[in-house]
Amino acid sequence: MLTTTITAVGKLGSASRPHRAIEDVDIHLRLGGLTSRGPGIQDDHLVWFEAHDLKPGDKVFLEVIEAAAADPVQSGEPARQRADDERDYYEHCKRVYFELKEKYDGTV
Repeated sequence: MLTTTITAVGKLGSASRPHRAIEDVDIHLRLGGLTSRGPGIQDDHLVWFEAHDLKPGDKVFLEVIEAAAADPVQSGEPARQRADDERDYYEHCKRVYFELKEKYDGTV
């Protein structure tokens, strides 16, 4: 999977109520992806390009091409495994429930 994401956070309009007091808008661009190597093989989230200093009025151009090989990645990290198995998913939900229970209802 290949993704290009432009994210804008902050005061984005007159009705916007940002979660922080700063009125600035932060705009970020990220070109990344997720490998798909098959069952039992660790997949990775990859990043080829990031820009954290975009501002209103900047132009971003994207060209889709075919290539024999990908450019080197800037960074990557192992992807969390998806819980395809029903029992694994149950155990995951149970673990998260007990991790968050006290935070949200004050009991153990």
